[in-house]
Amino acid sequence: MNKTLSEYIIIASNAARAAGRILREGWGKPHAIEFKGAINLVTEIDRASEAVLIEHLTRATPDYDILAEESGTHARGSTFRWVIDPVDGTTNYAHHFPYFAVSIGLEENGESLAGVVYDPILDQLFSATRGGGAFLNGERITCSHAQTLGASLVATGLAYDAWESDRGLPEIIGLIKRARSLRINGCAALDYANVACGRLEAYCDAGLAPWDISAGRLLVSEAGGIFKQYGDNARMDLTYCIASNAKIHAELEKLLIGGSE
Repeated sequence: MNKTLSEYIIIASNAARAAGRILREGWGKPHAIEFKGAINLVTEIDRASEAVLIEHLTRATPDYDILAEESGTHARGSTFRWVIDPVDGTTNYAHHFPYFAVSIGLEENGESLAGVVYDPILDQLFSATRGGGAFLNGERITCSHAQTLGASLVATGLAYDAWESDRGLPEIIGLIKRARSLRINGCAALDYANVACGRLEAYCDAGLAPWDISAGRLLVSEAGGIFKQYGDNARMDLTYCIASNAKIHAELEKLLIGGSE
């Protein structure tokens, strides 16, 4: 590692803001929508945002690998890897629903070192470094202090194969019956960020990809919360992820995982 973690945050923040400008410029306009699955969308804005992210990150760290949602792996033989989602919440974006973000994580051999989640509509830049804490626009943030699931606002998501499978649906029903209230917001990265700053007590979901969690898991853990995956970690699409404020994690595990990994 030839840069400090703070320098990596500056690199990622600059890249995220540049991509965010593209999202704002296209906000509220018609878009060319394509389908990667029955309900999994991609637009020209996703690709334009990703191109800007790759350009910024490659210029700053030309030897580092990049894993991008739309273009896949850019392998350069490095132990360091940027993991990027150019528009987390594409369906929201395409429907003009203002809940989406740019997500950038930096990993070394799969372990998170730094992460940034940027909400371009509200100009909220969430950042975290390993061992350095989590921040929102430069101010330190922490998870909430809710002690029980019944006192908690929890978010979840729907798997991209929801039309064909029941993945995650039993867990959703369980959360509806136990949490104070449940939200399906459609942007994992921003949900993780909102757990980190105490707006949500937990985010629980199935079928997430590396770009969905790389930055968010670090935000949660550095804000005093817990992030864990359950199932076969070699197949992320088959795992179940729980991010919480730590205080309700055992209760969530018991409800959603049966108390065992």
